[in-house]
Amino acid sequence: MAEKVNNFPPLPKFIPLKPCFYQDFEADIPPQHLSLTKRLYYLWMCLRSLIQGSRKGSLRSEDLGVCQC
Repeated sequence: MAEKVNNFPPLPKFIPLKPCFYQDFEADIPPQHLSLTKRLYYLWMCLRSLIQGSRKGSLRSEDLGVCQC
């Protein structure tokens, strides 16, 4: 049996970190649920990015002296 290489989370090449663990979605998730799982993962990533952007924006407005009253 071939050694499994860590492949998740997928990271861009310019980031000096390596993936943490091995994940085989086709083997672990039933085929009828793969598309739903993928959509939920991307939704989660979008919401996470939105929250981070909101946080960054709120911190930036404090730096500019904008009153949130």
